[in-house]
Amino acid sequence: MQLVAGALLERPPGPKYLAELGFAELSPPEPLPKAATRARWRQKLPEGFVLGLRAPPSCWRSPEGALRPGPALDAGIRWLEEASDALEASIVVVSTDASLTTGARDRERLREYFGRMTRKEGRSIVWRPSGLWEPEAVQSMADSMSVIGGFDAVDDPVPDREVVYASMLAEGLRRSFSHAQLLEVLDKLQRSSASRAFVTVESAQSFREAKLLEALSEGRE
Repeated sequence: MQLVAGALLERPPGPKYLAELGFAELSPPEPLPKAATRARWRQKLPEGFVLGLRAPPSCWRSPEGALRPGPALDAGIRWLEEASDALEASIVVVSTDASLTTGARDRERLREYFGRMTRKEGRSIVWRPSGLWEPEAVQSMADSMSVIGGFDAVDDPVPDREVVYASMLAEGLRRSFSHAQLLEVLDKLQRSSASRAFVTVESAQSFREAKLLEALSEGRE
């Protein structure tokens, strides 16, 4: 299994990060970077660096609510498509919150939303929900939309898929990830059927933890 581990960042990583890791997921804050800025960001990264793009909330949530059709959602999808191309993103992650329910109407809106996203060779589209979605329901819904269903690397089982996307979010009582927890995550991924696993770490020590996870996967720790 190929492990692709990195941190969630607001801007492209600097030299220290680039010397240690080959993947990062960008989550740009508002105001969203314009075309010229996005182009500079990609130019500063070395060839072969794997970049993920986390869709800003404005790309999937309009003032009327989650995935509500209208000009705001149209503009969000357009920005996401243009940014994905400019950054040469290998994965695009749409991480929805609890405002998107498991009800039939929101499920249909999800299908319509992802149906509008352009599929390109070498780029994976990920849906990573929070809220009341059960792991099995996430994977079933993701399959119906031809996207990758994200999961919690610590708490959820690894989906039986060739390519998987896992997030490691430190929140609440969980402020960081211990060496033992990283080993457990790695063991779970390696025992799965996945041939490639993206893992994005979201914590105060995300760089250190992603670096350690990758080192463990390569037998360097």
